[in-house]
Amino acid sequence: MSRPVTLGLVVALAAVVGVGVWGFDTERAAPEHALEAREHEFEGSAVCRDCHEERWESWRRTYHSTMTQAPSPKSVIGRFDGVELELFGARARPFQRDGRFYFDLPAYDGRPARTAEVALCVGSHRYQQYFEFDQTSGEYRRLPLVWHAVDGRWSHLNAVFLSPDDLDWGAHDATWNENCVFCHNTGPAPKLAGAATGTPSVPKRFDTHVAELGIACESCHGPGEAHVAGARAPFSEWLVELGFVELGDALDPRELPPAEANAVCGQCHSQRLPDPLDKLMTYLDTGPTFRAGDTLVGHVAPITCETPSVDPANPELFRRRFWSDGTPRLSAYEYLGVTQSPCKDSSRFTCNACHRMHSGDPAGMLEPEFKSDRACTQCHEELARDVASHTHHAAKSPGSRCLECHMPRIVYGIVDVHRSHRIESPDVARDVEGGRPNACASCHLDQPAAELAAAMRAWWGEHYTNPRSRPDGASLELPEALASLHAGDAVQRAVYAKAFGRADAALDPRGSAWAAAQLVIALGDGYPAIRTLARRSLVALDQRARLGLGPVLARYDALAPAESRAAVLKDLVGATASLLADGAATLPPELLIDAHGAVDLERVRALLDLQGSNVISIGE
Repeated sequence: MSRPVTLGLVVALAAVVGVGVWGFDTERAAPEHALEAREHEFEGSAVCRDCHEERWESWRRTYHSTMTQAPSPKSVIGRFDGVELELFGARARPFQRDGRFYFDLPAYDGRPARTAEVALCVGSHRYQQYFEFDQTSGEYRRLPLVWHAVDGRWSHLNAVFLSPDDLDWGAHDATWNENCVFCHNTGPAPKLAGAATGTPSVPKRFDTHVAELGIACESCHGPGEAHVAGARAPFSEWLVELGFVELGDALDPRELPPAEANAVCGQCHSQRLPDPLDKLMTYLDTGPTFRAGDTLVGHVAPITCETPSVDPANPELFRRRFWSDGTPRLSAYEYLGVTQSPCKDSSRFTCNACHRMHSGDPAGMLEPEFKSDRACTQCHEELARDVASHTHHAAKSPGSRCLECHMPRIVYGIVDVHRSHRIESPDVARDVEGGRPNACASCHLDQPAAELAAAMRAWWGEHYTNPRSRPDGASLELPEALASLHAGDAVQRAVYAKAFGRADAALDPRGSAWAAAQLVIALGDGYPAIRTLARRSLVALDQRARLGLGPVLARYDALAPAESRAAVLKDLVGATASLLADGAATLPPELLIDAHGAVDLERVRALLDLQGSNVISIGE
């Protein structure tokens, strides 16, 4: 019994004698960029690496780590090759010189044509945005061109947001210091002049700094000052292993209660306002008050469909970011979707139940098994024993995949469509009458709502009723997906432009040609983001089904001027008609194909006229 005591005394004595001789490096990680400053509670991820190298390396593989970067040949993913490009009525030229990156820009927003140097890069996965620095104001201002990694091309911000074609090159101007800085960095402090006293300077002047560019260790585990101080003590590793010392304040989100664990992700994966709103000046001075381990209450309030607009000129600012029942329909609202789910009442239901921050695919922070049924059956084990009896679909079919029905792809963001994080069951009447996409219709593209509702009623009960009408007034006799693709609002059209290209759609052998014909119509949409999605789907469909549209489709540019696009569309309409010509007369009229295999343009135009012209303020 005396040995542990003796060993403890020896270790303790050695610690006293050895103070200042052995131990952790006593210096904070040196900032790598002028924007970085760590004079307070943050230490920097390089310090974490000293003890947690494997974890550090796994974090470096994520897109969190490269969310904000200084421009360099390694960090810039855009093609700054000096080739001039034309978008939305003006020309620009990205180029590099002496290892630095520039744009020759046209005159816009009351400013003359000029050359702008890239001072900051935001994003590295789907697209990358670029910012210039204003020496006078300290502002990092977003430049209008973005590199779209998915499509491998330059795009314009006007083609990223859900709005019609716009020749105003400054339509989506934004300031990094009061927008992107909060979620895309660690320990942000905007330091707007006068914010501390509630009298912000006019014009604005910033002295912004962050503890670290990008989303680093201390964003999720909390500021590391106390933890690192303990680790710096001599013999700390031995003392911790022997149980004499506990290092302070390094949180493991997996060990937090559900509310606190989800708040770690919700601090960014939720569009939000300061709570209370009069904290805004604090945020614009020293930054967010939330730290990992807190709940969001008292720090931020997630935006919902009921949040009053902060812009008197746009009372619908926030409401349009949600489906009519309050379900988020834009990305960056994942936390709200989670808290709207019935599963939220389970102590096992946290972001960490499915996502893995240090393993899995960096694109979604998911292990392969959690991309399919295991995400749900880890809790709903009884359903996993006989999935087909629950779904009434073949066990290996898409209709038996939990995520396809309970987390459908109905969320727009970053020129793509993503899964909803509001876990719920599909209901045809609820969805159709509410003007939101339906999980069943996203696969059964050629089925009218009444047939989908009848199937649900037969399988799951009489409370699944037929919808009575659509908000846009389109006929319920049409396939629900088809009506939404042509007559729906902007997000509906985006969702179905993606759905019409899905590889696992429940269509007969001729269905691919029919889907392609409808996507050609979507290539004429007035919103460039929807045209981009439709083109991606059409390319994928053409390659899978070998429709032979490739040569004509290669001439179509979703961001080209309307007259250029129109000429290619005419050829594509003819090409798809030839695919459907044989037997076209036997197709149901609800599929909008005439007796010669061509799209019935008169009926389609009637649907297009039902579209709303609303612009969705994404908030990015």
